[in-house]
Amino acid sequence: MIIFQRKFRRQIGLPELRKKLLTICRSHHSSVIKLLGVSSPGNSIYLVYEYVHGANLATCLRNPQNPSYTVLSSWLSRMQIATDIANGLDYILHCSGLNSEFVHGRIKSSSILVTEDSLNAKICHFGTAELCGEMVGNESSLSKNFGRSDSREMKFEGTTGYMAPEFQASGFVTQKCDVYAFGVVILELVSGEEALRYVFDKGGGVYERISVIEMAREVVAAGEGELRKWVDKRLKDSYPVEVAEKMVLLGLECVDDDPEKRPHTGLIDVRVSKLYLKSKKWAKKFGLPTDFSVSLAPR
Repeated sequence: MIIFQRKFRRQIGLPELRKKLLTICRSHHSSVIKLLGVSSPGNSIYLVYEYVHGANLATCLRNPQNPSYTVLSSWLSRMQIATDIANGLDYILHCSGLNSEFVHGRIKSSSILVTEDSLNAKICHFGTAELCGEMVGNESSLSKNFGRSDSREMKFEGTTGYMAPEFQASGFVTQKCDVYAFGVVILELVSGEEALRYVFDKGGGVYERISVIEMAREVVAAGEGELRKWVDKRLKDSYPVEVAEKMVLLGLECVDDDPEKRPHTGLIDVRVSKLYLKSKKWAKKFGLPTDFSVSLAPR
């Protein structure tokens, strides 16, 4: 088991908390870490999740001890992770049994666990927002401004690099914000880059802001040659270029500034799954392994 402590954003009565907990604990998906139970003394809530052996995706992509090494050294392993996340996110938002307006709110590479030995992905913190009382209502001016009346909204602090423009402006999260964050994760998987980082420019004496979204947009505008340079070099040019390009384009669709132009998670799941199958065919054609068993131990 693993336990997370959170503060209640608003107090939830015991009957409501019990109802939410029963629904969340009944939910089950292979790409979602299961909530086992909660304890709620005072103003805090302790969430008990199943323990899964592995490391988070951010660490797998950017090993702090050895930046030149990654356990995700094959294209197919990254496509497997993308498929798991897409499938798990669609389940969370639309199939978990909570309601059609449920929001995860914490999609980011550090909240996705990569399992050892199989290198499958599992989404963490399922149900946290519901149980911490972060729900603030069914409609607000944000929904009206963007022509939406079907999304519940929650107020979060957010994570730099994963926050959709409308979230940054209002502090409220919708399902389209989860899609935006997923798009950022896709771009991280392709490039190996952080969602957002700052590099000190010695000449100008200032910090330069480097966004994976802005880099991807520049790469797509420049053409295929630039895309090959941008894909994570640790993949050693061993990947299907057409699939990589489509993954970048999908990621950019997900991070469109207009939330209404971002695709539905059901469509995302289908598209990623098809690209994964294309990647498997590509790997078999070149005699590359399609199954994985990797240790996540530090190197």
